[in-house]
This record gives sequence, C-alpha cells and structure tokens, in this order.
Amino acid sequence: MAQPSPTEDRPPTGVPGLAYPPERQGWFTVVILTILTTLSVLDRNLLSLLVIPIQADLGLSEIQMGALMGIAFGLFFCLGALPIGWALDRYSRPLVIWAGVTVWSIGTMACGMAQNFWSFFAARATIGAGEAVMGPGSQSLLPEFFPPERLGFPMSIFSTSIKVGAGISFAIGGALTLFITPGASYDVLGLATLRGWQAIFLIVGTPGLLLAFLAFAIRDPRVSQRKKVRKAGYGDYVQMVKANWRFVVPHHLGLLLVTTVAVGLQAWMPAFYERVHGLSTAEIGPSLGLAISVGTIIGLPLHGKLADRWFAKGKSDAHLRYVAATTLAAAPVALGIFLVPNPTVSLALTGLYFLIVSGYLSLPVTILQIVMPAEMRGKAASVLIAINGVLSLGGAPLLVASVTEALGGSQAVGQSLMLCSLVILPLSALAFWLALPSVRLIMASRTWI
Repeated sequence: MAQPSPTEDRPPTGVPGLAYPPERQGWFTVVILTILTTLSVLDRNLLSLLVIPIQADLGLSEIQMGALMGIAFGLFFCLGALPIGWALDRYSRPLVIWAGVTVWSIGTMACGMAQNFWSFFAARATIGAGEAVMGPGSQSLLPEFFPPERLGFPMSIFSTSIKVGAGISFAIGGALTLFITPGASYDVLGLATLRGWQAIFLIVGTPGLLLAFLAFAIRDPRVSQRKKVRKAGYGDYVQMVKANWRFVVPHHLGLLLVTTVAVGLQAWMPAFYERVHGLSTAEIGPSLGLAISVGTIIGLPLHGKLADRWFAKGKSDAHLRYVAATTLAAAPVALGIFLVPNPTVSLALTGLYFLIVSGYLSLPVTILQIVMPAEMRGKAASVLIAINGVLSLGGAPLLVASVTEALGGSQAVGQSLMLCSLVILPLSALAFWLALPSVRLIMASRTWI
C-alpha cells in the first residue's frame, strides 16, 4: 500500500477535499450517536440486574450465567464488528447504524422469550452482533466533524453514553422491578404467560425499533459533500499494522486490559451488593446506576477537555499519557470499593473510580482516529472492538466467575473483583506508557511510519 511521504500534510479530515461541516451539525451528530449508544448499553447490561431470577427459572449455573453475560455477547460482537467496519468504509454510515440498532433491539426482545440456556445464548448473540455497529460507526464519523485538536472533547461527550447506558440500565431495571416482580408470572391478555424478567426484556427492547430511525437524521459528510474515500481492504490494514506494531500492540493491549476490569465490575457488582451487603434489586439498580453515571458524566468531559488542551499545546502523546496516569490512579480506589463495610461508602467509591478511570472510554480511540487514514477508520475501530468483544466483553464476566468459584463460591465475588482490578489496572497503565514513543514519532511526521 502506497504511503504518503512524511512531509505531505494529510488534510485534517483525512479525506482530500472534504471540509468540516458546521460545528452545530457535528454536535447534533454527537447527540444522536449518544442516544443510540446509551440504548445499546442499556440493552446489553440489563441481564446483569436479573441474574438471580433467571438462574432460578432456567436452572443455570454461575458459569452459564457468565457465558451469557460474556461469551454469547462478546463472540458475536466480534464477528459482527469486522463486516460492519468494511461496510462503514464503503456505504452510507447512517444506514449501517440503523440496521445495527434494529438487529440488537430484536435480540433484546428475544431474551424475553428465552426458555433455556441455548435460546438465551442465541438472543444475546443477536444483541452482540447488532451492537458492534455503534463504536466503529461513531469513531468513523466524528473525526470528519471536528479537527484533531478539538476531537477529544466531543469524543468524550459521546463516550459518556457507554457508562450512562450502564447506569440507566440499572436504574430502569431496578424501577421496573418495583412494578414487575422478576420471579412472578404474568398473564398477557390470556394469550401467554410470562415471567416478570421476560416482560422486562420485552418492555426495554421494543422502543429500539423506533429509535433506530434517528440514525437517518445524521448527515454523512462523505455523502453530503459527494466525496468518496479511497478503497482499502483488511489486507492493507494488516500491512499498516505490521509497520507500526510498536504503537498498535501496546495501545490495543492497554485498552483491552482496562476494559476487562470495567466489564467485570459492571457485570458482577449487582451480585456483589446483593450477596455481600444484602441489598435488594430495587435498591441496587438506582444506587449503582447513579454512582456509575455521575462519575462518568463528570469525569469524561473533564478528561477530554484537559487532553485536548494538552494536545493543542504540542504534547502529541497527551491522550495516552493522560489515560496511563488515570488508570494507575484508579487502582487503590478499586481496592476500597470491596474493603469498606458500609455499602453507601462503597457505592461512593464506585462513583469516584469511574470518575478517575473514565478517560479510557474516549482518549485511546481519539488518538487512534487522529492518526488513522480515513479509508481505514471504520476497519481500525472494528478490529479494536472485535478484540475487546472476544477478550474483554466476552471473557471478563467469565474470568470473574472463574476466580469467584476458585476463591470459594458466590460469596467471594467481591474478593474476585478486587483481585482482578489490582492485577490488571497497573498492567494496563504500563501498556499505554510503552506506546508513547511510537505515537510521538507518528504525530511528528503526521503519517504512519
């Protein structure tokens, strides 16, 4: 693949002749993408709040529940991401996003009809395949609306949807359990009998079929300005990665590790508060949702603004240097979450943890998209998401479940989460730090070396 020379200035959008749209259009796009991503995370995480009634009704083991939360979703999240990345670099991105939202909404509703492990597995796989669209779609679009020195802040605002969606899923799920008892049976117009948890999945999944059409409110700059991106396949992407592995490998590894901790916490913290602190589902949902959401809403825009300011002053490795420091700083807070005896203090520390660490949701992908040629943005985001889909989203819940069982069973879930956090977070910070020399070199030449 032909490479631009180091002296050749690549246009800010990465697409020759493609001008930035008006800023208000960029922020409108951020709002739409945030709404749809919040919906995706809501649908994804609802299962975590309903673990106990589902286990009781379907007779599932701890490992099977871990597989439903992890492998069933993560494997197909990975499989869906690669063709989605290919489609995003070639076709209308709003159309591809609409299709993904529709698919995952059908999967959420299918969870409400599951009768056994394998039907539930298929429904979760459908959710994973559809939800793989939002990360690559958003990361591909936003660099064409905002210049590099101002990209971190909108990417951070958008990324709040990931944790806000988790918080909303706990809050909405907890609120619904006040009106619909998850373990009770309900007659639906004399046509069918549903368990409460099944009804909750159906109620949460249905609106997505309508909200999917919000994607068509986005104006794709490539289409609206009648510009085409130069075609490049995954073979071209592999060659570029081989030439720049000193940046790509530690960058991807650092993000994989910190995401593994976040996914494990998100999946098993409801069970921790129920088993260890004796809180009810109705108490856990709003409280945990508030802690995660508030910490992320405050932290992410702050991290994005600070990183943008640092980057604009000439610190070309600002995004990764910043996230390495905050990831390491979050480790002792994670320790406190599971050691304090008071659940209120524990929940407050959970909010503080996500406030400190939340930069991982936006800053690593921001610098990746800044240095990435436009014809590879969708594929680069999809590969990154595919890796996280299998190893993070797929493996983290199962990893925590396995460590929990090795430590003595269900009551050891807090010890398991604490151990995983203390081991993995410092390794993540180290990986980001190892990528700093290469990202400085890439940014110095404004092209891939």
